[in-house]
Amino acid sequence: MFHIITMWNLARPDQEMADSVQDIKLRGYNSDAFLTGEFATKLTENAIRPLSVSNIADKYCSTRRDIYFMKGLNRPKRSAKQNTWGQKAGNIVENYIQTVSREGNGRITRTYSGLAKKGARLYNSFNTSHSQKIEKLRNLEEITTGAKEGDTDWLLTLLNNNGRAELGLKVLNLLIKENDSVDLKHIKIKTEIRTEPERIGINSPATPDFIISDFGVVGDIKTGIEFKPFHQLSCAGYALAYENRFGQSDDINWGIIYFFPTRNPSAYVKPLTFAQIYIFPIDDNLRRWFIDSRDEAYNIISKPHAPSFPPEEQRSHCYYCRFKEYCIDQGLELRV
Repeated sequence: MFHIITMWNLARPDQEMADSVQDIKLRGYNSDAFLTGEFATKLTENAIRPLSVSNIADKYCSTRRDIYFMKGLNRPKRSAKQNTWGQKAGNIVENYIQTVSREGNGRITRTYSGLAKKGARLYNSFNTSHSQKIEKLRNLEEITTGAKEGDTDWLLTLLNNNGRAELGLKVLNLLIKENDSVDLKHIKIKTEIRTEPERIGINSPATPDFIISDFGVVGDIKTGIEFKPFHQLSCAGYALAYENRFGQSDDINWGIIYFFPTRNPSAYVKPLTFAQIYIFPIDDNLRRWFIDSRDEAYNIISKPHAPSFPPEEQRSHCYYCRFKEYCIDQGLELRV
C-alpha cells in the first residue's frame, strides 16, 4: 500500500487534475446510472441472479461465455470449473500486500541493508504461514496451460523484492509526509458496501480492495501478465456502488489500480518487476463504459443459451480459463 500512498502524494491528482472530475453526471445516486426496468424487474422476481463488480468488469472472454456459466439463466448445473494458476497467484499476492501493509509498528530501519533484512524476515514468515497455498500453486504449474515450471518460485522472488520496496517507500513517507498527505490510516481495506442490486445492478456487498474515502478514492488490486484497460472498470463499479449507498455527500472521483505482474511473458529473460500504480479519474466516460458493460452482461445472462465461442484469433485466454474443459466438451478447439 505504500506504493499507492507515495505515488498519490507525489502526484496529488485531486489538486493537479481537479478539472477532470468536475460536473460528473453519472453518479451512483442519479437515475441515469440505474439498471433498466427490464433487468431490475427480473432481479426483483429472482428470475436472474445479481452480478458482482468483477462479473461485469472482468472482460477476459470476448463473448462473455464465462459470465453465462456463472450467472446465466440456463447455466450448467455442474460446469467443469477448475482452479487456475493465475487465480490462486492473485490471492497470494493480495495476502502478501496486506501483510506488508500491516508491518512496521516497530523501530524504523533507514538503511538499504536493514530494509532488505527486514523484508527477508517478513517474506520468510509469510512463506512459512502460507506454505500449503504456495505448494498448491506450484502443483498447478503442471496442469494449467500458461503456467510453466518455475513460475511459482519466480513469483515468490518478485514478492520478496516488492515487500522490500514497500518498506522503503514507507520510510520515505514517514520522512516527507505532510499534514494533508494520504497516510496508511486513511486506507480502509476490504470495506463492504451494501447495495440495492435491483437499482444499481451490483450484487451486495460490493467489496473493493481498498477505499480512501477522505480523498474520494476507490482501488483494486489486479494481477496477471500485463495491465488491461478493462481493469479500470472495477473502480467505476465500486464508485457507483459507494455513491448509491452513501449519497451525494460521499462522491468517489478517483480510481487506483495496484497492478502486480505475476508472470513474465518472455522465455529468454526474467526481469525483476515491481508493482505498477495506475491513478485515473472516474469520469463519465469510464462510468458510461461500466454501465454499458453492466447492461450487456445482464442481457447475456438473461438469454436462454450461452454465447458462442470466441473467434479463433481471440482464444488466447481460453487456455487458462476455469471453464476451458467445459467449452472443449462443447466443441471448442484450441491449438496445441
